[in-house]
Amino acid sequence: MEEPLEIPILNDLTMVLGSISQSKATGVVVDFTDPSTVYENVKQAVAFGMRSVVYVPRIKLDTVSALSAFCDKASMGCLVAPTLSIGSILLQQAAITASFHYNNVEIVESRASATVRLQFMF
Repeated sequence: MEEPLEIPILNDLTMVLGSISQSKATGVVVDFTDPSTVYENVKQAVAFGMRSVVYVPRIKLDTVSALSAFCDKASMGCLVAPTLSIGSILLQQAAITASFHYNNVEIVESRASATVRLQFMF
């Protein structure tokens, strides 16, 4: 039987970033939080030398502009990906995988505000 993983659960972002920045394998922080906290989260990640992927629905254009200016000044990358773009990419990858097993694939992502329908025929 394998030993259980010891994964600490921390509620302090600074402690988490400090802990994972010690690992040479860590290079990107993915932020799934809230538009009101994303700027400070990215600032902290940059302080620890880590790039960010921001996946925050309803992020405002001024927040994106501020992130862009900050990351440019810090010479660090930051990818801001609105919900729909990430969802579409994942759906496309799922359709490609399914294409090996089916002749026709239709994947629907539906939310209160939008519906994405991808149909692929092979």
